[in-house]
Amino acid sequence: MRRTLSGGSTLAAAPLINLVVMRHSLQIRAGRASDASRLGVLAIQVWLHTYATDGITDEIAQYVRSELTVEKFSASLGDPDTCLLVAECGESLVGFAAVKFGASCPSDARAQVELQTLYVQEHFIGQGIGRSLLQAAEAGARSRSGSSLWLTVNAQNARAIAFYVRQGYSKIGTTYFLLGEARHENHVLVGVIPPKSKRF
Repeated sequence: MRRTLSGGSTLAAAPLINLVVMRHSLQIRAGRASDASRLGVLAIQVWLHTYATDGITDEIAQYVRSELTVEKFSASLGDPDTCLLVAECGESLVGFAAVKFGASCPSDARAQVELQTLYVQEHFIGQGIGRSLLQAAEAGARSRSGSSLWLTVNAQNARAIAFYVRQGYSKIGTTYFLLGEARHENHVLVGVIPPKSKRF
């Protein structure tokens, strides 16, 4: 389990805006303020489907009600160090990715951009939406910071881990997500580190 943050701004999203992907009415675009309500609902749906596999405990209910709120999505959409990408199919939101700039990886300081969240609605898994969101986030990280992405993923989430491995990510460390008093092991993954530019 992990936190879910999101956001975006004109400044942070600028390198990513040109990475619009159209595939059978699918569009990847920068998030905007009017997306906050749908993002909150989608985040709750995906999070509960992924992690509340044994039902809803008090800890899960408290986390969802405090962290996956429309207000938090609205606030973070204005954060200049956070960029939110959304995936739309027609007029429906089906996925999103949240990218945080200036967030040092705890296991490799060269990685300075965190992929905080990549969520795709279950009905749209396997259609290339997650890969398109990830590629757009990676391009933005390279363009703005010259950095690869790093992320944390629940150690029990085999499907997500396999997805990132297929995209070239590797485990470089371990961290823990706290939910109530329980610690949940997360893997720290990082993409390929771009080489430092040479000086002549």
